[in-house]
Amino acid sequence: MENPDFLTIARMLAIYLHVLALAIAAVAVAFGDFAIFARDCIDMKMLGKAASVVTLALVVLWITGLGVIAMDTGFDTELLATKPKLLAKLSVVTVLTVNSLALHLLAFPRMAVPQADPQQAAVLPVVFGAISATSWLYAAFVGIAKPVAAMLGYMGFMGMFAGLTLAAIGFALLTVRPRLAARLERANASLGAFSPG
Repeated sequence: MENPDFLTIARMLAIYLHVLALAIAAVAVAFGDFAIFARDCIDMKMLGKAASVVTLALVVLWITGLGVIAMDTGFDTELLATKPKLLAKLSVVTVLTVNSLALHLLAFPRMAVPQADPQQAAVLPVVFGAISATSWLYAAFVGIAKPVAAMLGYMGFMGMFAGLTLAAIGFALLTVRPRLAARLERANASLGAFSPG
């Protein structure tokens, strides 16, 4: 029996860590949602911890993903151009990464302080949250979509992603925004914010 070489073992371990990081990120995202919606007020401490775990998981996903790409392609641009599934996954994870920065820098701070207009203040967190949820789920789909890669191609993958993202944003604005705005209003009331006199 032939023993696996170092590269094969390294690739296997990188994929294992990649899947593990994805699972940890999913749990952390669930805790983040719990921190926002499960209690009377938004638990910013729990949300911050969940966001930190998601960030760490995202870093591990990038490192392991790029490691596998390096082992498989050596970052040969001509070879990469023939892999629409891989290019789509890189594009989606790039969107996810930029969106995560926007969540941390723009959306979460809105939930930490009283807001004069909770309905308006809820828009950015809800939009970024919808993009985040769609990106995580779609990245996982692209990871297993080898059987349809040739049929869809890069533009097919990205067109589907854009359509799902727009649908998720619309759905979130209709269903999640009112709930988040109500929580922001309760936070204002508990702090006596923006009350006359």
